[in-house]
Amino acid sequence: MQRRCKFLPPFSAGLLLASVLTGIALPSLHSAPTPKAAYSAQQVGVTAAEGIVLNGILYRPTAKPRPAAILLVHGYGGNFYSGYFPHLAEAAAEHGYTSLALNMRDHDTGPKISDFADNEADIAAGVEYLHKQGHSRLVLLGQSMGTNRVLYYQAATGDPSIAATVLVAGPGNLFDWNAWQFGRKNAQATVDEALAMQASGREKQLMLVDLGPLGKALYTPRYLLSLRGPNAQSDPYRNIQKVADPILILQGTADKLVEPGTAERLRRAAGHSARVDLIEVDGADHGFKKQEGVLTQRILTWLKEVLP
Repeated sequence: MQRRCKFLPPFSAGLLLASVLTGIALPSLHSAPTPKAAYSAQQVGVTAAEGIVLNGILYRPTAKPRPAAILLVHGYGGNFYSGYFPHLAEAAAEHGYTSLALNMRDHDTGPKISDFADNEADIAAGVEYLHKQGHSRLVLLGQSMGTNRVLYYQAATGDPSIAATVLVAGPGNLFDWNAWQFGRKNAQATVDEALAMQASGREKQLMLVDLGPLGKALYTPRYLLSLRGPNAQSDPYRNIQKVADPILILQGTADKLVEPGTAERLRRAAGHSARVDLIEVDGADHGFKKQEGVLTQRILTWLKEVLP
């Protein structure tokens, strides 16, 4: 068998020998130029009411940005970099969408001392930041309890710049969620304890709260009552009735943290929206682990339909 040997010209052979002797990798003489990244990611600090700084990451496409941008709002115990947010934001940037993943003031799992209504100011700060980036139309996406946050923001403000709403794995009414976990009697007993502490001037004192599959947490009565007390403003079924822009509801069929039927109940309650779509993802859990690609594809396909 004959082998053909291709001899290098002296200059190229010298380069090759030099690279072997020095251990330095040399670029190919015929290498293609390095492609530009499809997006940039920058950590930012957004100042909300009372001077509270909310950390986040801004993902921006490097070419042909769309007019609409996405604000990603996490759920209970979450933050701007958890779960599928990075995957979704990176893919969205590749399709021209700027995204801001932003902490709420009660992010992560430390003691909870704020009021649910404070989320309005936090989301407003994120909205204003994206407006200053040149985006006049916005998409609000809420994950888990973040769905309650974004619906409350719209019900409270009627913000006309919100062009679409995406609700992922929403837990529904938070008192009902606790009643589903522990029974209505036990759920009411926790609310009554918080009301008694509030009446005795201990509204800012921490109390230990059992969250079932989420473990135990420290809440102030102020925080607990703002979520599930008699005057709570967090009920998504009431707030979604005031949302007029298109709504996408996504729910995993393997989600053990959400009571069955919650997504359908949300869909039925959205009576004033221009368009309401419910998508169930087979096998997806509460955080859509290992289903990030499916979730992202469904969201981006829908956004291109409602925001061409």
